[in-house]
Amino acid sequence: MNNFSIRAKFLILGIIGLISFLSLALLSLNINQKGFDNLQNVFTDFKKVQNIQSDYIEPLFVIRETILTLVMSPNDEYKKGADERLFPLIEEIKSRFQNVPEVLQKKWLAYERSLQTTRQYALEGFDEGSFMNAVSDEREAFYQLIFQLKNLQEERLELSQKTFNNAENTVLQSHYYLIAGFVLIGLISFLFDSIIVKQIVSSIEKVQQGLKSFFIYLRHQKPYDEELFIHIEHNDELGKMAEAINQRVAEIQEALHQDRLLIQEATETVNNLKEGKFGQRLHSSADYPELNALKDVMNAMIDNLERKIQEEITRRSDQEKLLVQQSKLAAIGNMLGNIAHQWRQPISEINAILMEIEAISRYHTLTQEVLISNLKLCYDVTDHMSNTICDFQNFFKPSKEQEHFSVIEACNNAVSIISSSLKFHNITLVYTTTSKDSFVLGYPNEFSHAILNILSNAKDILVERKCENPCITLNIKMGKKFTIIRIEDNGGGIISENIERIFEPYFTTKHAKQGTGIGLYMTKSIIENNMQGYVSVENTSKGALFTIKIR
Repeated sequence: MNNFSIRAKFLILGIIGLISFLSLALLSLNINQKGFDNLQNVFTDFKKVQNIQSDYIEPLFVIRETILTLVMSPNDEYKKGADERLFPLIEEIKSRFQNVPEVLQKKWLAYERSLQTTRQYALEGFDEGSFMNAVSDEREAFYQLIFQLKNLQEERLELSQKTFNNAENTVLQSHYYLIAGFVLIGLISFLFDSIIVKQIVSSIEKVQQGLKSFFIYLRHQKPYDEELFIHIEHNDELGKMAEAINQRVAEIQEALHQDRLLIQEATETVNNLKEGKFGQRLHSSADYPELNALKDVMNAMIDNLERKIQEEITRRSDQEKLLVQQSKLAAIGNMLGNIAHQWRQPISEINAILMEIEAISRYHTLTQEVLISNLKLCYDVTDHMSNTICDFQNFFKPSKEQEHFSVIEACNNAVSIISSSLKFHNITLVYTTTSKDSFVLGYPNEFSHAILNILSNAKDILVERKCENPCITLNIKMGKKFTIIRIEDNGGGIISENIERIFEPYFTTKHAKQGTGIGLYMTKSIIENNMQGYVSVENTSKGALFTIKIR
């Protein structure tokens, strides 16, 4: 019987099947209709599960991400943009929660209240309150809502599983119905028919089980524990089909293995690019030409990306070197100006001493004691001038390594450099500090230079605008986490269209011969890049207020 073809077997069964054809046809139509209905129910239940994910869970995570963006926004403009994106998202999902069970509606209302609280704090500038609410009450309400949605999703998945099990049971039951039909109609040839049917059904079930295992393998895309080959020892059409299927499955497995290797290599390459690791290329080949084309495109994009990154690094390095050099030249110019102000009074003192010696010598009353006394005064003055040069050299000498330094002492150094220039221009410096000093990790000379840049800019504005009773206020305050330095002048402030660009390189509001646009850029670079601090500027009723925050 194993060597008979299926056609011959069915020819033998044809006489018996002719009698049962009509009844079996009606039975098959009924079974197919039930199977279609069950599949439709499975699809409907699965669609409901998918709608929970797409209509509720995913939009909730988008809202959560947007509110965190609002909380972490550095300024009002970013907050406004985040709030404009947040509001329509909330309105859209609010309408969807009107059609859910009451327990979900309550969870949504609790989360919405906490969400609006975080949003209100952020828009009112209460950043600490918005952050704390976002990571505590709002976060708790968010995950309670997600947990409730997950429960609903699991309930519907269980319902879908039950529907699928019913469909599977219906298919199994159909086999028994068919067998029962054959038994009732063909009692005479029961033994012969049962042998033929058993062989055919067994072969079909093996093919079905083999295909099912293969589809599971395709769906999970991972090594399958069971063997994927279909074992049929018959030489009929099903045996030949099983052999062809086995050959094709082996080819597909090998192709999928090659594709998987290429995808894994591509994923690893992309992750390395995210981490800043370059130099890796895709070398594996896939069975599908589209994946190979994608591999070539990715390699070309990586080559182009690395080339552009290297060009950008070179360009920025050259630009940074130029900015540093220009900053040094500007610093030298400021240093010479400050030295000139520091030396103006000592030179006048030396000139007065020399004039006194000249007057005494004309009347022949110059004694050795008077001459030596006046020369000693000249020596003292020149020694003071020499010490001034040393102070300026130490101030402008860059710090080689980071160290813990006193913020007050660094600010004192900057004030001592510019104090003579301020006195020359009749500018009052109001310098207030806390009783307790603050020590931070960084570069002390660079930090003093940053403070000096802001003081020099304030002085230049007050001189340029010829303000009455010019004044600069320098205040140092210790906080729990930050040390805050505020520098404010009464020069009328910065023009609104310039305030956003005040820290850009080469941007200056002074005449081309008076400013380079480097000072405040270097100040921002020193505070934020070298010391992980924060510097900002705003206009007050008096003038411009620079605020520096460092840990």
